[in-house]
Amino acid sequence: MVSAKTKRALLILKDRKAIRLLADFTRMEIIRLLSKRPMTETQLSGELGLTKTAVGYHLHLLLDAGLIQVVKFEVETHGIMQKYYAPVASLFIVDPDSIPEDVKRFFIHLQIEHLRGMFSVFRLYHHVSTISSEDLERLATAMLRQLKNVGEKYLDAEAPEDPEALRVKIYAEALARLTEEKEWSNLFKKTPKS
Repeated sequence: MVSAKTKRALLILKDRKAIRLLADFTRMEIIRLLSKRPMTETQLSGELGLTKTAVGYHLHLLLDAGLIQVVKFEVETHGIMQKYYAPVASLFIVDPDSIPEDVKRFFIHLQIEHLRGMFSVFRLYHHVSTISSEDLERLATAMLRQLKNVGEKYLDAEAPEDPEALRVKIYAEALARLTEEKEWSNLFKKTPKS
């Protein structure tokens, strides 16, 4: 058994190297899977449909950056030692002021995708006006900032049982703050049915 650091609820990333590492779907998915339960390289390989070599490469990068940790060793029936990995926090939020320019588009696109889902629900219930592509991009940047602001109050919290519940809670709080900002308040007014 390895002495693992206590898992935190949330970590705001300011380290540009770590942020660059998260600008990759595979590494983000590895962290998401590990936040549900500690897993081995073999388990991750099966879950992701990647070779153990490819998964090992990503695990090595994440481990070196301090984003994941080995939480236990277990000997299999054939005598092979397996390492179980877990993230150091249930949720990582990138500091928008620390995002390197070469990966900024990745994080803005990610927020645009989240916002599209939210706006689709709002449109179903007539709680949002039409949004332009330009506004959506600006709103994505504002959302990154609000996620950091909301996340700051969870920095000392214990890791939750369900990391997705924490993610939804933080996104909901960040979105609620955006709806109160003068620049965005008109966007979130109830619209008449068409």
